[in-house]
Amino acid sequence: MARGGTGYGTIDFLEKCVSYALTSDMSKNIVRCSPSSRTDAGVHALNNAIMIQTPSAYSLKTDLINKKQQIDTINQIINDVNPDSMKVLDYVHVVPGFCARRHVSYRMYSYRLAIARDYSIYEEHKNQPSLVSFSEKDYAWILPPGFNIEKANKACEMFKGHKNVASFYKHPERERKREMSEGMSFQSTWRNFLLVNMTKGAPKKIENELFDYININIISRSFVREQIRKMMTLIVGCAYDTMNPSIIDYMFANPRPSNFQNLKLKVAPPEGLHLAQIVYDPGMFTYPVPYYKNAWDSAEWNETVNIWYNK
Repeated sequence: MARGGTGYGTIDFLEKCVSYALTSDMSKNIVRCSPSSRTDAGVHALNNAIMIQTPSAYSLKTDLINKKQQIDTINQIINDVNPDSMKVLDYVHVVPGFCARRHVSYRMYSYRLAIARDYSIYEEHKNQPSLVSFSEKDYAWILPPGFNIEKANKACEMFKGHKNVASFYKHPERERKREMSEGMSFQSTWRNFLLVNMTKGAPKKIENELFDYININIISRSFVREQIRKMMTLIVGCAYDTMNPSIIDYMFANPRPSNFQNLKLKVAPPEGLHLAQIVYDPGMFTYPVPYYKNAWDSAEWNETVNIWYNK
């Protein structure tokens, strides 16, 4: 979920829908939004939290009746323009100092695997895809038979705890050199994995006897770019015996963003990855700790010149 470079991104669309719900004027764009979690192209956001700022003259209602009506209006506009593309579930008011990204308690991602039950099914998927394949190709990593659940579970266990995930970080050398030349600090790559496990999955749309489904669930407060997809490469490799579990130990013992490229490893496809849940401590909405300064906190909407400005 991001702002598109062409003006047609998910965030651009949400801003237009909320603005129209508040003003009944399609030409106005009086809100601005920022997602708490950004996802790569092809990754699905089943749930996300968005920080929305509105002018005081058009503030979102807080009483239950008007709040429900406002949510219904926004969702009706969304469905009229782009049916079933997204749905607003709720909103809460927050105080200055709250940061939608940094005050997250944890994020949960799930990666869907569809395992063909025999090789003829897998070959058919590649050469003459069935309707089931069509329904799954954008929502799962479709794999051949032979996935060893026990070995995949052992690989998952190796990720738990406090780890340096630099080897799983997409941080190209050109970008690193630019940050160094500009005196910028590198992002910390230490992450605490609260959960890495496997659960039984289910078909996306069509019940079938062609594939077995597995969800690999990962919970942490935050992640680095491409981290989960690179983790999936190793977990799946261990499950098929194409990789030795010692490669996971190597990645943690030698935390370098260049490791994947140097070892000529492919990053798992984005289609199977789903941002499933974002959880906050409700107390942070009214008493944020720590307090984060945000330019939005001192900004107002100047309708005359149609811009945001800082007081």
